Amino acid sequence: MSWNNVLLLSAGMFLFSGIAQAEKINCPETLKEGNKTYTMNYVSLFMGPPEEKADLMPDTLDAWVWTLKDYQDYVKEHNTSLFLVCRYKGIDKIVTIKVPAAAKKCSAHYGKKDAVLAACE
Repeated sequence: MSWNNVLLLSAGMFLFSGIAQAEKINCPETLKEGNKTYTMNYVSLFMGPPEEKADLMPDTLDAWVWTLKDYQDYVKEHNTSLFLVCRYKGIDKIVTIKVPAAAKKCSAHYGKKDAVLAACE
């Protein structure tokens, strides 16, 4: 195999490996403030910055799942983003994470000791 073919094959593998892995974001399970640790207990998804208060409802009342296709199209047209907001029991401080434009779904569920686990991918 010639060097050109090896280089072309290597470049192709590199490009396709990036496509296969979408970026995943997670809410931190806990938040440390001073000497205290707080457990995540609620998550919200916002269309645009959270201060604009465009809180999105999950797909169903039974589960915390948001299918993002239509929302991603909307925020792209309006030059904004989706944001995942993570809230913690016993503290008003929140963690806000910008959802990647390539994300297709956000979801949350209860983990150990009733802590909420949330992610978008």
